[in-house]
Amino acid sequence: MNIYEILKEFGVEIPEDKKKDFDKKMQEHYKTASEYEIQTKKLETAEGKVSTLSDSLEKFKGVDVTKLNKDIETLQKKLEDKDKELIEQLAERDFMDALKDGVHAAKGKDAEKIIKLLDVESLKASKNQKEDIAAAIKAMAEDDVTKGMFHTDEPEQMGTANVIGGISGGSGSTADAQMRAVMGLPPVETKGE
Repeated sequence: MNIYEILKEFGVEIPEDKKKDFDKKMQEHYKTASEYEIQTKKLETAEGKVSTLSDSLEKFKGVDVTKLNKDIETLQKKLEDKDKELIEQLAERDFMDALKDGVHAAKGKDAEKIIKLLDVESLKASKNQKEDIAAAIKAMAEDDVTKGMFHTDEPEQMGTANVIGGISGGSGSTADAQMRAVMGLPPVETKGE
């Protein structure tokens, strides 16, 4: 039902030439029931938000905002420090794994002892760690002083066996002499003596 019909029920009729001006005044100053309900809902929603915000602010009553900001900064700093520490630990683990892998690839007998002999600090600072680690370990494997710390592909010669089962030459002759001494037997005389 529009406004003209309502006015007609009460005996008021707006002439056609005045309806345009009447509509303009009505839109400026009056709202329909549905528009009023929309505005009422908006107001209720806004009041609810204000109430919720007031309740939320009530929780912060008496809280020192400056102290809270300092605490946040402190926690952020601690988090950054923990991140740095974790990154350093991961880098250290990766570096030690690279050292152990390099020793293993070079057939090292005792990785810990070999690593202790390496210049670990300069290898850590290296920009080409893998290549420098491999080169340092290879140099140790080829050095006369430290090459005994690595397995070789050549089999060790243990000596020669005779038909009766005795071993002569190699590291077995020393063991044989020691066993004879423990049993109280005289040492075996060799042909050159």
